[in-house]
Amino acid sequence: MFGLWISEMERIWRRKLIIIYCIFLLLVIANIWSLKIRGWGEFRFGEGKIPMNDLNMPWFMMSDVSLLLVAVILPIIFVDQLSGEIYSGAYRLYLLRPFRRFQFWGAKLLALAATTTIFISATYFVAILSAWLFFPHSDTLVMYGSTAPVGSGEAALYTIKFYLLFVLTCIAKLMLSSVVCLFVSRPLIAFFVLFISSIVLYQFAKELVILFDPFQQILLAISAEGALKFWIYLFGSMIAFTIISFLRWERKVV
Repeated sequence: MFGLWISEMERIWRRKLIIIYCIFLLLVIANIWSLKIRGWGEFRFGEGKIPMNDLNMPWFMMSDVSLLLVAVILPIIFVDQLSGEIYSGAYRLYLLRPFRRFQFWGAKLLALAATTTIFISATYFVAILSAWLFFPHSDTLVMYGSTAPVGSGEAALYTIKFYLLFVLTCIAKLMLSSVVCLFVSRPLIAFFVLFISSIVLYQFAKELVILFDPFQQILLAISAEGALKFWIYLFGSMIAFTIISFLRWERKVV
């Protein structure tokens, strides 16, 4: 199984993915520089503006980045790796190797989850370094939805929690993508179906907006407001999509 995972990681990290990540990293840097020039950030949900400093910039800059990553960039990678390889017939050769069928799909999903974690971890370190180098230093942070300031230690923990929850929401999006790609093999069509289904899902349950634009929901979960519903919908969707994905994979003709 570990050998399969290594093989999948090698196939994922090809030139195409490196180019996509470089483009994404440039967009992250451009977003950070825009916040540096303005000196303040404005929430997309009507909460007003806040001055930027080294404690709030690393998580605030994800306001726009998270939408782009979850709605467009990660789905492009997921669809390319899942639908793309199914549609090309590559799995016909992979399945000749002496492993159980579910192990191939599990290795692919674990490799994509690891790739997603690498993407977000690198973004976190770029944001932290940029905040320390280019933004005013502050001793306190006022967390989202609060009026009481907290110290730098708690502020750092707040940012780490944000990124950890963001990783989990992206993995939930990965599992939704795996379901869509098993039912829709053509990559371009699969991308549009995934995009539309992510929007449709949160029309039925607004908490499922985490599958399209998770920024505000993560902040609410960290501040404890709506935290229970966040965890229920996050893990509930992950478990449901995972079960559907593996059941469909076992019956999928490749």
